[in-house]
Amino acid sequence: MQKYNLLSFEGEFDYLVGLMLQDAAISNIKDLDTDDYLILLSHKPVITLGHFAKEENVLMPKEILEERGISVCKTDRGGDVTYHGPGQLVGYPIINLQRKKMLDYKSSLCKSLIDTLKDYGIVAEERDKKLTGIWVGEKKIASIGYAYKKFPETNGKIITKHGFALYVKDDMDNFKYINPCGMPGLKLTSIEEQLGKKISIEEVKRKYIKHFEGVFKYGPK
Repeated sequence: MQKYNLLSFEGEFDYLVGLMLQDAAISNIKDLDTDDYLILLSHKPVITLGHFAKEENVLMPKEILEERGISVCKTDRGGDVTYHGPGQLVGYPIINLQRKKMLDYKSSLCKSLIDTLKDYGIVAEERDKKLTGIWVGEKKIASIGYAYKKFPETNGKIITKHGFALYVKDDMDNFKYINPCGMPGLKLTSIEEQLGKKISIEEVKRKYIKHFEGVFKYGPK
């Protein structure tokens, strides 16, 4: 069973810190052929625009958002506009797909989240295209947005970047400043809303690590 590097952080971090951690992990895999990584953290309030984002899906000027403590960043992940902030578990799997020989990375990533939610008795499913992400009925409980970094000069290494945001806390107020995923009227939910009680992000993180290792067939160091 392959080993991997787990980087798990408490507290909340700027979005740019998350990008720096990912880029460092990618460089280590590309240049040093290190083991893959899973980075788990939460972000300070930030609106991110993916590769296919339309700026009109941000419903308030950047200057006003920043006055309210919400930064705005363009990024190289797939997808449209989303929001990250306290109350979300954000995961960045940095995986050398060439070494892993994975045929369907997206579905494996979704399954790791669906299995985690199952531990709480929450029945969720993966959806595609415009409705990409993890859904509980007609409400979205996790967003998926990732990218592949290709390095032909290293015998064709393909390394993943970005990943998911799982909505743990019942704290959705800042989503009102965007059309999430470019979809006006999109309904969101959280683990806390589904269960009707408070949940620790650290508890969810422990459960997610177990299912990440199971789905992706990793063993801890």
